[in-house]
Amino acid sequence: MVENTATPTSGGGASSEPKLDKIYAILCDQSLSSMGFGYVRTAVEGIEESTISLDWSNVRAVPVISLEDAAFEAGETRIVKIKPITVAPKSAVLRSFYVSNGMGNLVCIGSTYFQHFDEERLADKAMFHSRIKGNMFKGDLIGHIFIVPSAQT
Repeated sequence: MVENTATPTSGGGASSEPKLDKIYAILCDQSLSSMGFGYVRTAVEGIEESTISLDWSNVRAVPVISLEDAAFEAGETRIVKIKPITVAPKSAVLRSFYVSNGMGNLVCIGSTYFQHFDEERLADKAMFHSRIKGNMFKGDLIGHIFIVPSAQT
């Protein structure tokens, strides 16, 4: 795995954890660039186009759960800690619209370090976009995803 080389900056508010400059997304909405995120990646060295076969008979439906309290302003998008989600090698991750958070939308899940598609991946961060001013609490549902495993062994 390639480590994240971004330099964290000090965060504001009550949190003593550094503010993250970027997230390596396992699942991400392409509309981020329209929100003014200049650091959205369109390519990462080591990720090339590939053809995969998926096993649609064994899809996991996984809730994305917050592991921290966070106050949001209307229109704010930021990264929050989530209950870790394991993604098997070559699995596809799709955002589900079956279950959602009424305050806003799950934008992406991932981690702060690069994980190759051919390896087991762990998502421990999510990006959330709030449509309204409100609070997210530890244990709240952020969104819902489907993990479709590879049919390749």
